[in-house]
This record gives sequence, structure tokens and C-alpha cells, in this order.
Amino acid sequence: MQAGAQGHALDAREAVADLFAYFAELIERRRAHPADDTVSDLVRVLADDPQAAIRILGFAFTMIAGGNDTTIGLLTTASQLHTEQAGLRARVASDPESVGPFVEEALRLASPVQGLARTLTEDLSLHGRTAPAGDKVLLLYGSANRDPRAFGPHADEVDLERTTPQHLAFGYGPHHCLGAAAARLQGRIALTELLARFPHFTVDAPRGTFADGCYVRRYETLPFTAGE
Repeated sequence: MQAGAQGHALDAREAVADLFAYFAELIERRRAHPADDTVSDLVRVLADDPQAAIRILGFAFTMIAGGNDTTIGLLTTASQLHTEQAGLRARVASDPESVGPFVEEALRLASPVQGLARTLTEDLSLHGRTAPAGDKVLLLYGSANRDPRAFGPHADEVDLERTTPQHLAFGYGPHHCLGAAAARLQGRIALTELLARFPHFTVDAPRGTFADGCYVRRYETLPFTAGE
């Protein structure tokens, strides 16, 4: 079940049912035996909520279904950036404080969610044009995150000292990504561990292939060499 793949949603019914069954069992297990994990925290916080089970199921499903392909998009693009810029790799590998800024730049340049459609609830005027209420608009995060009007003339490059406005990889306002903090944490941990184990790794981006679909941008295959 892939967010960026083509196909009919009903074809994933069995996979969705299996996922819900897994989390339903996990909820009951964590009620009896709490652990140091998110489901245990949710069980504790929602202990008096009669809708606790369905709320936790919905949260868990959203985190898995929404965060799987997108995090792959972040990590594969980050690996590509490391390969293309040897100086960048050396700095990030030697300076733990630079991993966080690098993840932000990788998120901006990868824009794992390329865009989402919205319906205007009121007239909107931008750059000399007006779109009336009721119109459908496509918010192209991938384009906005490389806009030189926001990020300067080198918007297509990694800049670990970038101080320009926050990128839109996680959306904005009430639509801000529910799993943004988890994605940032995963990115920092995965890249730190990858560089620690394979400090000279490379990926062959020209030989890589992207997953089908226009919603999530991620590599489906990306040849990896561990290096010396």
C-alpha cells in the first residue's frame, strides 16, 4: 500500500484490514502491559475516552500510511545530496549540530509531498490575479520550496546557514503535517547512523527509478554502494 502508487484504493482493502487488526491487538496489549512507545502514551492519555480505541486506530493508521512513502522520499533524496556534494557530506558527518539543518534543507529540496489541492472558501488575490471562492487550487509545495523569491538565487542548493522563511514540506497552518516531529527525528537518526556506519557511501541517482504517481515524490529504487 503506497501513497505515491497508481491503482484503485479498494485493492488495498486486505492490507488496510490487516493493519487495523495489528493496531487493535497492540492497543489491548499496551493496556495490559504499557511500554515506552506512542501507543502506550495514547492509551494512558485517552483512558477515560469512550472513543479511545477508534481514535488511537485512526492516529496509528495516519502515521503509518502518511509517513511511510514520505520518509522514504526524504531519506533517498538526502542520500543523493550527500553523494553529489562531498564537502557537505564531510561537514555533516563531522558536525552533529549540522544534521538538523541538513534535514530541513533535504525536506525543502525533496518536498516528499509534491502538492495538494484545496477549495477556496473566499476570493484570493495573488500576484495581480484573483481566484474566486469555490475554485479548486493546487498548492505545489515542490515548486514553492525552490522559489527564489523566498529562498534567494541559490534556492536549488543546500545551505546549512539558511535563515529564510520556513519551508512548506509539511504544509502550513491547520493542514500542518501531524507527523512532522516524527519525520524530523527519523531523518536525523537515520542519517546520523548511516554516516557513522558508511561515511563514504554513494548512491547512483541516474540509475534510480521513481515510484509512480504525482502525489509523493520518492525513489522506488536507488543503487547504493557502501564505499571504503
